[in-house]
Amino acid sequence: MKRLSSKYEAFSYLYDAMNYDIPYSLWLDIIHPYNKETSILDIGCGTGEILKQLKADKKIGVDNSETMIEIAKNGDSTSDYYVKDMTDFQLNEQFDLIIATVDVLNYVEDFDTFKKVIKNVYNHLNDDGVFIFDIHSESKVNALIEGEMFSDESDDFVYIWNTFKDDELSLYHELTFFIKNDDDTYNRYFETHYQKTFPHKTVLNVLESFDFTLLKTFSDFDPDGEIREYSERTFYIAKK
Repeated sequence: MKRLSSKYEAFSYLYDAMNYDIPYSLWLDIIHPYNKETSILDIGCGTGEILKQLKADKKIGVDNSETMIEIAKNGDSTSDYYVKDMTDFQLNEQFDLIIATVDVLNYVEDFDTFKKVIKNVYNHLNDDGVFIFDIHSESKVNALIEGEMFSDESDDFVYIWNTFKDDELSLYHELTFFIKNDDDTYNRYFETHYQKTFPHKTVLNVLESFDFTLLKTFSDFDPDGEIREYSERTFYIAKK
């Protein structure tokens, strides 16, 4: 394989292999009722696993990882993919549906950046367009065990994943990868990922400040339920 160098590139290269058990079908079940099959924008689209399973006349995915976008393009001929940052991308068009799934908005670094993303989404939505996103719940972050370590291996790679708290609602993930070369040697890569979540009331206030109408908010893939005190993930469905 080629030598990897850019930020998060080793993670991008191994993303699908590391996340083979992500329940994409549960996100699709939430998205489908709001998909008019006209136009969809997926911000932080990753390798395109969700976007390629959605039907629409126009589908665009953006991500700041060149490797993610390269993999998405190779795996999906029905969508257009671009390397862009979710805080300041400009596509000069609007969409009926915008999605940001699988923790994408947890990668914003602070509250001001979060507001920039929401404003940018609003500007890229058609009137009556819908925005669907999810973030880590406060209870999930608070329950994290300091220094918790995960690891996995396959024939082609090994990774070690350590997680540390920065403050009450922020996390650092330290990832060490050993990726196998064609000659059976390994290259070592080290990456640090930063994630932040936001209190539920804060998210609601930001949506309201940009004149979004909240259609639904719920916990853990249960659109008929409500926000639970203890959960892993909070979903928001809002309309312009």
